[in-house]
Amino acid sequence: MTESSGDLALAAAMKPLAPLVEFLLHEGVTYPLLSQALKTSFLEAAVTNLIVRDQKVNDSSISILSGVHRKDVREWRMVGQPKPPAKGLSTAAEVYTRWVSDPTYIDGEGRPLALARTGTAPSFEALAASVSTDVHPRSLLQELVRLGVARLEPGEEEVGDHVMLCADAFVPRRGAAEMLHLFADNVRDHIACATHNLTGGTPPHLEQSVFADNLRPESAVVLGQLARRLWSSAFREMVREATVLSRQDEDHKDADQRIRFGMYFHQTPVGKP
Repeated sequence: MTESSGDLALAAAMKPLAPLVEFLLHEGVTYPLLSQALKTSFLEAAVTNLIVRDQKVNDSSISILSGVHRKDVREWRMVGQPKPPAKGLSTAAEVYTRWVSDPTYIDGEGRPLALARTGTAPSFEALAASVSTDVHPRSLLQELVRLGVARLEPGEEEVGDHVMLCADAFVPRRGAAEMLHLFADNVRDHIACATHNLTGGTPPHLEQSVFADNLRPESAVVLGQLARRLWSSAFREMVREATVLSRQDEDHKDADQRIRFGMYFHQTPVGKP
């Protein structure tokens, strides 16, 4: 019996879903909770799909497209729960990004400087003010320390305290809400990029990877270190160009686009997902 395109698509979707389900079980999320959440996702996606195709949006059309019973569709539409607003890059993440990319705050080899807590640039106070004047530098410092991204080193009385980064990427401590936001945004956009290409979107988006097997653990570690060096270089170049273009475009009426550029490296024994 020949498999339909839907069967093939479902089988393909189950593969990336497996580690997500493992994560949900680890966090105490059971099948009934996921099932209910998926129902809402199917309903929201069905409405978007109908609007894009310029088709009538009603209980019947949503039910037919999504497979959700009309009664459930009607109840969902009556409640009319809005989607949560998209969460942009947090001010703390913006401070981190500028700290590791702005020539004022890095040394000749591109490493982030240890910054005096207060004073003129280069200082943490000046760095924070260059990103936002709505949040006090002390509050931003407390947030970065809370996330485990920076630490405060007490200095001598005449020198004052210094602030140092203690991570080579903006990765908040395990379990922090910010880490879940990063996870959701990164994985969502990666999957959106791939499905854009699978459905014939034009122009095709960049979505490539390199795969190698039959490696000793030591060799995999070497390649992991290379990946981090490549990311560090690509990250700085992309941030510099994105900063220039963002400032150049911010007052234009058609400046309605967002981008995400990422990289990942996964190491696991052969045969494991």
